[in-house]
Amino acid sequence: MTMADIEESYRSLIHCINEQRWQHLPRYMHAHVVKNGQDITPESYAAEIKSLGGKVEVIADALTVDRESRQRLGATVLVKFTPAGTKEGAEVIGRTISFMEQHFVWFTEGKVSKILTLADRDEMQRQLSNPQASYDADLISHEPPPSTSSGAKLSARELEERYRAYIGCINAQAMETDLHKFCHAQVIHNTRTLTVDEYRLLIQEAFTAIPDIAFDLHTVVADEQAQRVAARIEFAGTPVGIMAGAKPNGGGVSFCEHVTYRFDGGRIARVWSIVDWTSYRAQLAQQQ
Repeated sequence: MTMADIEESYRSLIHCINEQRWQHLPRYMHAHVVKNGQDITPESYAAEIKSLGGKVEVIADALTVDRESRQRLGATVLVKFTPAGTKEGAEVIGRTISFMEQHFVWFTEGKVSKILTLADRDEMQRQLSNPQASYDADLISHEPPPSTSSGAKLSARELEERYRAYIGCINAQAMETDLHKFCHAQVIHNTRTLTVDEYRLLIQEAFTAIPDIAFDLHTVVADEQAQRVAARIEFAGTPVGIMAGAKPNGGGVSFCEHVTYRFDGGRIARVWSIVDWTSYRAQLAQQQ
C-alpha cells in the first residue's frame, strides 16, 4: 500500500464522518480498532460520534506521513462542533465550538487499525465558558512550503535522528548550551514568536514544576517531503510546583503531548503543540 493510499483512506474516513455515512466506515476501518487504548468497532465509533448530540465537522489540516512503508501518519485536524443542547453545563445551542486535534493513525492491510487522538480541551472549555470567545485556528496548511534556500533538506531518517537528539538534549537538561543547535534563533510555538532563549525557558517550566520529569518518545513520524516531524511524547514524574493551574500534592502524574514540528534548513522553526492538561489536572485533583 502506498503512502498516497494511506492518505486517501484517512481522508475518506473523515468524509464518512462529515457526511454521516456510517455504513461506509468498515471500508476504511478494521472490524476492531484500538482507539486511545480501547477496542472499538465501526458501529461503536459511529455511536460515539452520534452521542455527542449535534453536528460534527472534521477538517483535515495537514498530514505528516511515514513514507518508508511503515503505514502510519500523524494528522492535525480542525474540529467544528455545533451542539444540539447543553454541553458541559453551558447553553450552546446554535454556537459552533472549534478546536484542534492531533491524531496518530496506523494502517494494516489498507485499513485503520489503531488511532491515538488528543484534543485541545482547554480551548474547547474556553469557548464553552465564554459565549463571546473568538477562535482563529493556527493551521499548518497555511504555512509556506519548506524553503529551498535556507539550507539542507533532511531525509526522513535525518529528521528523526535530529529530532531524537533534540529530545535527548532536553532530557539531559543541556538546553542552555545546546538547544540552539536544533532550533532557529526564533521559534513560533502555537502562534507565539519566541527567541530560542524564551523557548528554552518555556520548556524549562516543566522541569521547574516536575524536577524528575522524563520526555519519553512514544511515536515519531518524519516526513521528508513536508520537512515535518509529528510526535507523541509521554511524560511522567512527581510535581513539586504549580503547572497548568494544578497544585502538587506529593503524588506522581503521567500525561502526554501530541506535537508537530516544521524544520527549515535542518532546524526547528515552528511548533504546534497540544498537551493533555485535562488529564494532568484530573490526576492531581483525584489525589487531593
